[in-house]
Amino acid sequence: MQMLTSSRQAEVVMPRSQMTWMFDQPDTILSTSEAHYEFLQGDYCFVKPIILRDPYHEHVVHKNLVRNLNAIIPDLEEEVPASVQATYGTDTEGWKKVEVMDSFMRMVPRLTNRMLVGPKLCAEQKYLDAVLGFTMDVIRTQSFLFLIPKAIHPIVGNLMSLTSKYHHWLSARFTLPLIKKRINDINKKDAGDPEYKDWTEPHDFITWSYRTAMAEGRLDETHPARISERIMPLNFAAIHTTALTAYETMINILSADPSVVESLREEAHRVLQEEGGWTKQGLSRMHRMDSAIRESQRASPIALTFIHRKVVAKEGIVTPEGVHIKHGTLLSCPWMPVAVDEEIHDGDANFDAFRYSRAREEYDAMTPEAKEKANMLKLKQSGLVTTSHQHLPFGHGRHAW
Repeated sequence: MQMLTSSRQAEVVMPRSQMTWMFDQPDTILSTSEAHYEFLQGDYCFVKPIILRDPYHEHVVHKNLVRNLNAIIPDLEEEVPASVQATYGTDTEGWKKVEVMDSFMRMVPRLTNRMLVGPKLCAEQKYLDAVLGFTMDVIRTQSFLFLIPKAIHPIVGNLMSLTSKYHHWLSARFTLPLIKKRINDINKKDAGDPEYKDWTEPHDFITWSYRTAMAEGRLDETHPARISERIMPLNFAAIHTTALTAYETMINILSADPSVVESLREEAHRVLQEEGGWTKQGLSRMHRMDSAIRESQRASPIALTFIHRKVVAKEGIVTPEGVHIKHGTLLSCPWMPVAVDEEIHDGDANFDAFRYSRAREEYDAMTPEAKEKANMLKLKQSGLVTTSHQHLPFGHGRHAW
């Protein structure tokens, strides 16, 4: 199937039977970064083309996020209540009208930036307004450029990019002093400065980015200005998709039978009490919540397709069915048709919050002898962040998030 817009070549949606073939192609044939660059209008949306042309920030996150989760979770545990109170207030007596999506668009930037820039700056409203403004600029520019002929992109794109550059400039007024100080602190600590004997470097993107770039000899990525620019696409990637996912999950849960909310509350309270606080292990035990979020991603798809690749081989590529796809074409995988396919989902594509958690809870209740006979691979594949041909929101294959 082909999807067309007036501003780019056809997007070819691959059938499910050929998705494995697509994932197996090397980056020299089908490129993820080139697809992202075109799809996200990298020439105009992200301050400088190099930011998406060489997405070093993605490499930094992939290399550092998981290994630092134990340090990040306590920070988020501290930040979530403050963010919720700032958004919804603390009045338990009177009713308050809330725009759910708008509330998440205000909460998510604060939580995201706790991991990116630390506790002080993530609560600075002017900074949060700047990164949220940048996110909306990218969406606006990207959407509009899809509608107009590519021939006039250089004119319209450069004009529209002024807003995102402005919001980056506003954010850099806060991030640049912080980045410069962090680099100075790290260098003094490494040099053995006695005043920094008890100083511990924060676990955030600024530290990760500088440390990773220095270790890999990427001196161009150690400049404060470059790190400040790298923070912006991470905000874009995190804010909009996270807010959409949270919104759909909340709406689906609250629209379901009241027993769903009660069951989720019971699980959260039980795990919290047993763990003595939020931990990586505790979060991994919240099978019902994990299932409810995954099921919301399935029942309320936010996109027709996911996982884009661009044909970069000059001669093009031939599919297993013998179809020649020319150089420059975008390939993608179907998501909405897969997400609502009743053949895949046991004849019922309606929202079922605990579709993926029942088997796991049954496994936890088994005897040791019964657990040895259980299909652990199938259980592991039902997790929220476990990707597969039937679960694509986080990608799949070697470029999965």
